Amino acid sequence: MQNIKLIVIMVLLGNVNMHAQPKTLTLTSNILNEERQILIGLPDSYEYDGEDFKYPLLLLTDGEWHFDMVYRATKLLYQNGFPKIIVAAIVNTNRGRDLTFSNTPEIDSSGNAYSFCRFINEELLKRLEEDYRISDFRTLLGHSLGGLFATYAITQDMDAFNAIVTITPTIRWDNFKLLDSFTPDFMKKLTQSEKPFFIGIGNEVGPEREGVLRLKKLLESHSFLGFTYKEYLDESHVTVPWKAYFDGIKFIFDSFQLPEEYNNFDFSKTMEYYEKVGSTFDYDKRVPQRILFNRGYGALEADNSIEARKIFNYYKQVYPNVPIPYTALGDINFDLKKYAISKENYEMAYKLFPTDYVKKRIEALEKLLD
Repeated sequence: MQNIKLIVIMVLLGNVNMHAQPKTLTLTSNILNEERQILIGLPDSYEYDGEDFKYPLLLLTDGEWHFDMVYRATKLLYQNGFPKIIVAAIVNTNRGRDLTFSNTPEIDSSGNAYSFCRFINEELLKRLEEDYRISDFRTLLGHSLGGLFATYAITQDMDAFNAIVTITPTIRWDNFKLLDSFTPDFMKKLTQSEKPFFIGIGNEVGPEREGVLRLKKLLESHSFLGFTYKEYLDESHVTVPWKAYFDGIKFIFDSFQLPEEYNNFDFSKTMEYYEKVGSTFDYDKRVPQRILFNRGYGALEADNSIEARKIFNYYKQVYPNVPIPYTALGDINFDLKKYAISKENYEMAYKLFPTDYVKKRIEALEKLLD
């Protein structure tokens, strides 16, 4: 068992150990009439996951401030069973201009959010689709004016993004004018979509808090099931993104966490569950390796070798280049005295990840089969 744990650490935690470096994409925008820089964070396993493997996209405003924290959050969450994610963060050139939807004396150049939406929907997303393997599930994230923009964006094109994470959005902008867009017809469509919509807020007071609470009341009054709201009263406007973005990402991808009751169901139910989750997020439909490992060895500890074999055979079928299931099946069939099958699995495990444990087992089997 200690041998297997070592292999698990090497295989399942590889997404952190490889340290993929962020990339910078430079895009010339005809809509904005300027060059824009986009910071790109890819999963560490991007190069070897396969050409057909696609990843959900997190698109983030204020990239120069928040990219690093969000990118690192996705890596950490992956270790706890959440999906691998691509992060794209837009670096500002004129923040007050692009993230506001109307012109007010508060910011002279304000009011260009409509064009910024067009830039994202017509130019940036198209370029990201061409250059990277992003899935059809896209989430828009923003803080402060970025949160205002994310909220505005959903009123302009509800289908452009599958989920929204907005942290202390400046709903107070232009005398709370954005709330006028949340008409009964719009709210009906939004409610029917059940689109995940996360709002977080720090210890703001005055109009900043009032605007967020007005939006919260509006969404709750329509029984919008996709909506969740969380306060961080120990955090300021500056520090709240660290916690709230993390929680927002967890909320969006919460269904990747297998409900506890599935541990009591037949394994086929777990397979069906992740088929559905994968379809929803346009993502990998396989049962995650952590669950296969825990469920398979749990069955062995319960002396249920039939269930264990079923799980590990599925494991090696869907993850053919991972040594764990071959080693497990080698052990199971060795104990069952099915030596030829045991040797075949051990040899594959050794080919993928040679260890002294597997080598000694193969040598013992060669003597038994001689």
